[in-house]
Amino acid sequence: MIPDTLDSLEAKLSRDAINQQLERIFLDPLFMNSDILRKFLLFIVDQTLTGHADWLKEYTIGVNVLCKPANFKPQDNGIVRIHAGRLRRALHHYYNTIGISDHIKIFIPKGRYIPVFIDNNNQITNNELNKTDRPVADVSGEILLKKQEAIAVIPFQHFHNNSLENSLIDGLGLQLSTALMQFEKYSVVAYCTIRDLWKGTNDISKVGLLADAKYVITGSIQTLENLARAHIQIIDLYSNRQLLSCMYEGEFSSHNIFKLQDEIVQFIISEIIRSRKMAIDDKTRRRSLVAVA
Repeated sequence: MIPDTLDSLEAKLSRDAINQQLERIFLDPLFMNSDILRKFLLFIVDQTLTGHADWLKEYTIGVNVLCKPANFKPQDNGIVRIHAGRLRRALHHYYNTIGISDHIKIFIPKGRYIPVFIDNNNQITNNELNKTDRPVADVSGEILLKKQEAIAVIPFQHFHNNSLENSLIDGLGLQLSTALMQFEKYSVVAYCTIRDLWKGTNDISKVGLLADAKYVITGSIQTLENLARAHIQIIDLYSNRQLLSCMYEGEFSSHNIFKLQDEIVQFIISEIIRSRKMAIDDKTRRRSLVAVA
């Protein structure tokens, strides 16, 4: 259980020390350029230190941090989870760069909103994790091992705003997102969430950041009479590298729409599998060459 007062924490970390750590974190450009990230972290830290950690639910964060109305329904809106993912990623970046030697570390376990405070001796000051009876290195290592890389499907561009193309684009995004779930390496961001974000900003990087996605699949569909051509790209948003680019052509007609959708999805999945296998083979080949040398 989280302590009701700060007294049990002060033996190891004072509130002033934690506030000073927040000030250092907020010097990171990711936080300097985001009012939401700063406000989110301040709120959950303050509520935890004042004994109100049990208030840290999606609803209270949505209302107090994101200024949502009193009738806000978290079950119908994933905005709190999206920004929590952004915050976790920003903290991870900070502690792996300019904050790598900091005396105090703050992290937020995935699936929860209660921050955990760690001193430089790897002692967990938050009783919520003390009950594991394991060193923090083991706990955080386990989290890293289980972490999946998030992937999102951005709605494909198309150039004729008609019902047939709209149906193909929407169905393609939904079906591809479902098909990607076969890969254990990836966690798939819900397509309906991405589609709503895309309506607000046609910027791939912004949508990826808001969805806390490392990879995005995007592209375009061109149609001419009874022919459709799909251009597909997979982009690593962390490095801005294009990992895969391919093209598929198929028949486009009202009676063939589902078949075309199936074919494009199967083609994309097979290209992902092929490219991943090639990467494995390439690593194996390099190891062999090193061994021979």
